[in-house]
Amino acid sequence: MFENLRRDATAYKKDGGWCGQPGFWIIAVYRLGMWAHSFRSPLLRIPLWILYRIARFPLRLFNVDVWAGADGARIGPGLRLIHPANIIIARDVEIGENCLIFHEVTLGTGNVPGKPKIGSNVDIYPGARILGGVVIGDRSMIGANCVVTTDVPADFVVVPPVSRILPKALSPVAVRGAQRTAAERQNAHRQPSES
Repeated sequence: MFENLRRDATAYKKDGGWCGQPGFWIIAVYRLGMWAHSFRSPLLRIPLWILYRIARFPLRLFNVDVWAGADGARIGPGLRLIHPANIIIARDVEIGENCLIFHEVTLGTGNVPGKPKIGSNVDIYPGARILGGVVIGDRSMIGANCVVTTDVPADFVVVPPVSRILPKALSPVAVRGAQRTAAERQNAHRQPSES
């Protein structure tokens, strides 16, 4: 646990240090839970597990869900959570060393049976969803708002589909709004003006 915490703290060095980084403290609480689970003796395990459960409570402010324990996530050292908010890391997810995860990320179940396995040195950008028993290779990057449901080889980048620009006439919402505006203008011209 303590070696992993040291490597987690080192990962935040370029962000001004670990002390003021909520992402570090979220992972520290996870490491406490894994450490508590590692003890065989109930005399040590139960008090530490209670402490872990109490320490998890403030994490709800960030809406970050990372569970420790027998069926919890398995996270390698050096994880950085940048802007940790609305992050879900499901049970049984595996994350390698020195990964970077931004806000609004989900690692969980999907159509492919199993849970995601993330390699080492992987960057996962805001809004990304990695779903099902997929494997993300080492040193890969998952772009913002990507939904990944197939394996990604090592050293690859996943980018979201390109946004398309369509004429307003193809949007039913825009057409209804234009029709409503035209009808309102006609009604305004029909009403006698007050002098």
